[in-house]
Amino acid sequence: MTSETPRLSEAELAEIRRRRPDARASLACEGIHLTAEDEALFEQMDEERLTAEQRIERIIALSRAERSARPAAAE
Repeated sequence: MTSETPRLSEAELAEIRRRRPDARASLACEGIHLTAEDEALFEQMDEERLTAEQRIERIIALSRAERSARPAAAE
């Protein structure tokens, strides 16, 4: 038995893309603006049709990798 990795349907992906401008506007109200790198990441996740849970895991993993790559702060 093969277990397939869940992927978003066309309708689910279309809904995410439809809602993205509102999400950007909401973030902007909080003073948060997505970088070109952020936008590219979301585009990549769209292309891979990652589910919400998979997207969360990817973002957390990237955040942890970035933090561990930073030099330790001086005390």
